[in-house]
Amino acid sequence: MKKADYIFIIFIVITIVLTPIVIFNESLYIIKGDSMKPNLYQGDLVIVMDKEPANIQAGYQDGDIVIIKGPEYHIDQGAEPDFWDLPNNTQIIHRVIDKKLINGTWYFLTKGDNNALIDGSIRAISKSEDYSIFEYNESNGIYIPQNAILGVVIFKIPFIGYLQEYGLLISIILIIFILVYQLISKKWQVHLFRNKRGEKKLIKSKSYLIFSGFWLIVLFLQIILMMNPCILRVKNNSMSPILNQNDLVISTSKDPSEILIGDSVIIKSPQYFYEKGFPPILWSNFPNSSYLIHSVVDKMNVNGSWYFMTKGGNSGYEFDGMYRTVSSSRGYLLFEYNKSNIIYLPQEAILGVVNGKIPFIGFWKDNFPFSLSIIITLQIVIVIIKKTDYRIELVKRETTN
Repeated sequence: MKKADYIFIIFIVITIVLTPIVIFNESLYIIKGDSMKPNLYQGDLVIVMDKEPANIQAGYQDGDIVIIKGPEYHIDQGAEPDFWDLPNNTQIIHRVIDKKLINGTWYFLTKGDNNALIDGSIRAISKSEDYSIFEYNESNGIYIPQNAILGVVIFKIPFIGYLQEYGLLISIILIIFILVYQLISKKWQVHLFRNKRGEKKLIKSKSYLIFSGFWLIVLFLQIILMMNPCILRVKNNSMSPILNQNDLVISTSKDPSEILIGDSVIIKSPQYFYEKGFPPILWSNFPNSSYLIHSVVDKMNVNGSWYFMTKGGNSGYEFDGMYRTVSSSRGYLLFEYNKSNIIYLPQEAILGVVNGKIPFIGFWKDNFPFSLSIIITLQIVIVIIKKTDYRIELVKRETTN
């Protein structure tokens, strides 16, 4: 293939990707959390369209996924803002699980597929600086009015949202790749196929080896990331702006006595908080098999063992584990905040200390199947293009003769 052919193919691919972005620009939203897993993932690009409120479907499994203007609609009706650590006008993408018509206006009850709590369902019974009582009751869920709904999700493009969010980084990588290609592509040539007589079945490929090598290196690096327990992905913004969602952090083990106040540490599991009465439902996205990345705010030595108090730098909680369950039943939770209830983690709960980070590429660690499918697809596309190119050339020669 000639260089002009490569340029044409690249132009077509870019056009296919950018066309829906241009056409549906005002109706595009990027998923930035894990609350809608496994239906929507961080980095998915969703297309939203208007829908008559009466036609919006409700249901835990098949309800429409909607864009909510912001958490203020729940807070205005009594939802406790301490558990909605989002500024006003921050769009929320959740599923409609119930609806009702009141005086000609539709109202909707929503929930994230991956959330244990119905949106806005925690209310304060009594609240003060040092002690508060909160209640979660599924039967008292907050229904938001139809004017709080911006639209209904009709389509998603997996991970394409990263093109918008990390466009500059991706552009730099592409530029470097193109420069390297220009430098060495003229020296590298391979023949992809030969027939039984040894005749060339395809035109010499100047890019296939480079392209394949590049993606094999990417795949190899991803396997290393997946297997290395000292390299972890930041899964939320509780440590923002020090650590942001999808940063890749590098941790090292450290003697407990050398861990300093202010260090960001890897906490083995939230079970240490749950065992002391912290309501697991408040950290529904953190099962016992997961880890936490938070900062050390205090430490103490008891009988030769170190204990640590931690906190998320951007967390709505003052310190980790300061809430306790008072009573609990199906669909109902009564819990208290007590400033004197401070949980210190034992030193064995600390896996390591964060020593560095690589911005943006944390999603790469946890999306191996997606990367592998992209690589295989691109390889197949290259082979098809080259075989098609050969057949076109063959037809031209036969016609000429």
